[in-house]
Amino acid sequence: MKKNRLLKILIAVMLVLIVAASAWIVNRGKIAKEMSDKAAQEIQAAEDEQAKAEEEAAAVKEAEEAAIASHVFARSGSSDIEEHSFKAYDAAIEAGARYIEQDIVCSSDGVLYVSTETNAVIMTGYNGMYEYINSETVDELCTDAGNPVLRLSQVFDKYGKDIHYVIELKDRREACTKAFEELVDKYGYSDIIIVQSMYPEVLETLEDKYPDMPKLLVCWNQAAFERNLDEPYIDMFSLKADAGLMTESNCELTHQNKKLFGAWKLNDEDSIKRAIDIGVDNYFTDNAALALSIEKDYGVKNRN
Repeated sequence: MKKNRLLKILIAVMLVLIVAASAWIVNRGKIAKEMSDKAAQEIQAAEDEQAKAEEEAAAVKEAEEAAIASHVFARSGSSDIEEHSFKAYDAAIEAGARYIEQDIVCSSDGVLYVSTETNAVIMTGYNGMYEYINSETVDELCTDAGNPVLRLSQVFDKYGKDIHYVIELKDRREACTKAFEELVDKYGYSDIIIVQSMYPEVLETLEDKYPDMPKLLVCWNQAAFERNLDEPYIDMFSLKADAGLMTESNCELTHQNKKLFGAWKLNDEDSIKRAIDIGVDNYFTDNAALALSIEKDYGVKNRN
């Protein structure tokens, strides 16, 4: 009897110990899990903080690069025979340009093409004004470099919203303005276009439809600049630099009228640095790589 009782006591003690051990193991497991979860949370929090810091740094860098690029308008993409070709545009973009110029003409049947001159002979050798040539004929023309005369719609299709378009309407006809409006509306690109013209009435016409689209008046002489300085529909001016119009006084006068002052075309280091020194807001250049290099170094240090 005593042995059975002792055995029962031992068994009971063992069960108690087993239960206690199990409870301890379970508790340790909970503690370990809690510690593991806390460690995982801390790791995740650190990773989230790191990701946030990297995103913020990337955003700051992007803003800085965008500010630098906003001063440089890549004129025609290039000044050589490749001008207004995908090759020229690609080279400017690869160099860091974000604002690419397209000179726009209009065919007799209302199709917009990219061409430096209103006569096709300069780019293609075909002697005729685009306004008298139908699109079927223009589509068959080639430049001296063997490139097609691009439709503006083809440029939109290729680059989408990856760049800003600085579009000059070289044709003052209403048909050209209407064709431009229709194409802009079709693609929904009014927010990434700066429209320019040497004809104030063209910009005035577009003001009603696109009040938020920046409008740039191209000026070949001082009189045209001063005559239009207080026009409310003009947001920017671009003056011919080699005509002596890129002056500090013209820049100050433009800024006093709360408009941006620009120049064309600046292709050498001295003229670009001078533009920076007098406060030129933007300028057209055939050498985007050079201009952006100067802006990243000299411009960042010397622009106010």
